Amino acid sequence: MDMRERARQLVSQMTADEKLGLLSTHQLSIERLGLGEFYIGTEVARGYVGRSQDHASTVFPQPVGLAATFDKELMGQLGSIAADEARAYYNQEKKGGLCLWGPTVDMVRDPLWGRTEEAYGEDPVLAGELTAAYTISMHGDNGEFVKTVPTLKHFCANNNEANRGSCDAYLPLRAKYEYYYKVFEYGIRYGGARSVMAAYNEINGIPAIMNEELGTMLRDQWGMWFAVSDGGDFSQNVTAHRWCESYSQAYELSLNAGCDIMTDGEDLVRAAAKKALEQGIITWEEIDRSIQRTIYARLRLGQLDNCPYDSISKEVIDCQAHREVNRRAACEQVVLLKNNGVLPFKSAPEKLAVLGPLADDCLMDWYTGYTTYENTVLDGIRSRYPDSSIVYDSLWDIMAVKAPNGKYLSAKETGEVIADAEIITDAEKFELRDWGENWVNLFSVKYQRYLRLFDDDTLKLHNKRIFDWFTRETFNLFEFSGKTLVEEFLTHRRLTCDEKGALTVKKDTSAGESFLWQLETLSKGSDRAAAMAEDCDRVIYCVGNYPTQVAKECYDRKTLALNIQQGMTAHLCAHNPHTVALIVSSYPYSIVEEDQCAAAVLWSSHAGAELGTAAASVLSGDYSPAGRLPLTWYRSERQLPDIMNYDIEGAGLTYLYFKGDPLYPFGYGLSYADFEYVRGEFSEQERSVSARITVKNTSQVSAEEVVQIYFTVKNSAVSRPERKLCAFERVFIQAGEEKTLTLTIPKQAMEIYDVRSGKMLFEGGTYTFMTGASSRDIRLENDLAMAGEAIGERGRVIPAITFEDSKNIRIGYAKGLKQNVIRPTSWSGRAVYRGVPLAGAKSLSVVACSMSGVRKLAVKAGDAQLEFTLEASDSFDDYKSYTLPLPENISGSTIELTLPENTNLFQLIIESSGGRLDSHPLG
Repeated sequence: MDMRERARQLVSQMTADEKLGLLSTHQLSIERLGLGEFYIGTEVARGYVGRSQDHASTVFPQPVGLAATFDKELMGQLGSIAADEARAYYNQEKKGGLCLWGPTVDMVRDPLWGRTEEAYGEDPVLAGELTAAYTISMHGDNGEFVKTVPTLKHFCANNNEANRGSCDAYLPLRAKYEYYYKVFEYGIRYGGARSVMAAYNEINGIPAIMNEELGTMLRDQWGMWFAVSDGGDFSQNVTAHRWCESYSQAYELSLNAGCDIMTDGEDLVRAAAKKALEQGIITWEEIDRSIQRTIYARLRLGQLDNCPYDSISKEVIDCQAHREVNRRAACEQVVLLKNNGVLPFKSAPEKLAVLGPLADDCLMDWYTGYTTYENTVLDGIRSRYPDSSIVYDSLWDIMAVKAPNGKYLSAKETGEVIADAEIITDAEKFELRDWGENWVNLFSVKYQRYLRLFDDDTLKLHNKRIFDWFTRETFNLFEFSGKTLVEEFLTHRRLTCDEKGALTVKKDTSAGESFLWQLETLSKGSDRAAAMAEDCDRVIYCVGNYPTQVAKECYDRKTLALNIQQGMTAHLCAHNPHTVALIVSSYPYSIVEEDQCAAAVLWSSHAGAELGTAAASVLSGDYSPAGRLPLTWYRSERQLPDIMNYDIEGAGLTYLYFKGDPLYPFGYGLSYADFEYVRGEFSEQERSVSARITVKNTSQVSAEEVVQIYFTVKNSAVSRPERKLCAFERVFIQAGEEKTLTLTIPKQAMEIYDVRSGKMLFEGGTYTFMTGASSRDIRLENDLAMAGEAIGERGRVIPAITFEDSKNIRIGYAKGLKQNVIRPTSWSGRAVYRGVPLAGAKSLSVVACSMSGVRKLAVKAGDAQLEFTLEASDSFDDYKSYTLPLPENISGSTIELTLPENTNLFQLIIESSGGRLDSHPLG
């Protein structure tokens, strides 16, 4: 029997209560039908993510690092590893871990976004191809059964943190379909993703969980099986967005839009569905259809059958074969940003300094699993150079902290920290670890553990690493009256102590003496750095971010500056010109100074257990780096617009539209080898373009090169980026070898969204293909004339949101109309519509709403000037129709209108001399 029919029959046998138990991510058991208790959702951004050390796994580099590999074949192998290890755990427990939440494929339009580490960069083709490769392998379809069900996060435009639960992401239509939606299409239509997680934010005025394109596009057109909400977002539509008045209404709108599973409290979801049924705003038939989709997925996972994946056992978890692939991934994602010839080290340095805050750590972000081993940069270099004299220092300043009672903070063997010391010994020494933006930790030198605030408001030593959703080891320091106020960062309660030195925090703004501390510097990291740098042949300075602090889920960065141990790279270089800066980070930095002074600069993401092996392999030359930047590295955040500006073309964001001078462009990365791009040949196929690119390794170093093909369209009818990635390939080329690659460029990668016809199309014209080593290092150009579609003709009814050009305009939503509208964002806004059928037109009508009394709406229609007088509206849903005659023999085909403040426009309607061709919606 067909699986979908089996799902339908199973649901038809369920009672009402049994159905209500399947609406949230915790699906209750229905033993009589063979369905056990099941949990939907396990993180898989970096491989299977177990939340405890007894659920260890193979932990990949961060997704931003995986994107830097530009390696589709590798991503396929990693997808298989993630799925096999997820299956192995499921086969032991039979409750969850098969509907995998990941990868995160939101476009990183702004590198200040706190979750930059989780995504695959700023380009939809790069992110889309890698997503497709990763999810195809996770899906593991053998025809009847699938290995796992990947869930893409977060549909869509979820890339700010401060306001993510209530903000509205304005997406012009072309950006929406060509940029923000495109990567999801890759994952669903061409990859193995069969589910998506809806974003927290609104999209053009509509909460993402209620976006009807979840059903009409992702499910009906692309083939998605089911959608889930983000955690708590179902209820947030009442409590944060305030978009719905009740949970029952939120359930109706979410369900009918295409969201099947609510990641929220099961009791809350059940109650909302029951209330909606009682009110008659949803039917059991609608719930049945939704449940059938998730039951179908469970059947395809083999939950009621003998499934070939049932034999995957725990022996695969973190096995040697998986480690080897992971080691390859760690090496492939390293990017060489600068090299004056110091790298690779041609011989083992006699004395080598490995310095910096990340030299001896393998740090976790929130979506990291637990490893069974780790190899830090220091470990890797010691292993690679066993005969070298290697010195290490974190270079943090070492402090003694004098409390308001006049005594020093002292760490005890029990973990207690008390202000009871009269003199300074090792127990009173703390490293002051400042990770930027005033996120500061105190780290005990003697016990190698962080000071932490506990739930009972006491402070004690905790772990060597910080790993919490909200880090209780983080403090903010403020200078006051020559001393320091110390506040815990969550609620800004201030650190104090009693007469015996017991520490606690209190909410107080008086800043009296009981809250004033003195930080006494015992040893400056810069002093130690100078001495070690001068004494060594080479210096490796490892610096970067702490992934659970400063920028992460819930927190965006405020600056691109490398504000950890500021100036330390230049300081080290002044004392040793052979200093290599190794940036280990979740996101780009504006490392202008570091680029100028360091002999070489490398970047790696937080790469998991194999970070040290990868670093040592690249530094030594055992591996020639070939990672490429999946993001533009800007010189300053001053080159960025407000983080809430999602209009990438209007804002000049990403390599597609940025007109300035980046520090490092998209696709950039150096090598120890040299490559010559010999020739390019392009030919059109029915649904693709075939590219034959010949590249020669002209050096004596065998290495990989990442061939990148960009395109633009000459004389296009619409605006185009100067260059846009359409294909890429990572290839190994022996020293002196000339190799010809054949790359297939799908035409769908070059499609545009036609606002007039409301569809994606491949435009006919002359395409210029640019092949090179980065977006700004183009070596070959080839033109190819290709047939395709033309931009459509407009009809007589013109939705206001289909403008071709605009200024100070946003797309919003009118609940009464249940349609999108446009509105100005300033005193006035301009919208332009081209291709309008004005020839022979008799009149022009607008459907508008004015919330500030009587207003004038100016329109230029062809060569005619019109002015509509809009009446005062009673509400944002009070739209009226206004009509003005058009002069005879009007010339031109463009309408340009200027909306005054607080007016919304729904649509324009052209009437021909033969009468109205389309019915008027408010008519």
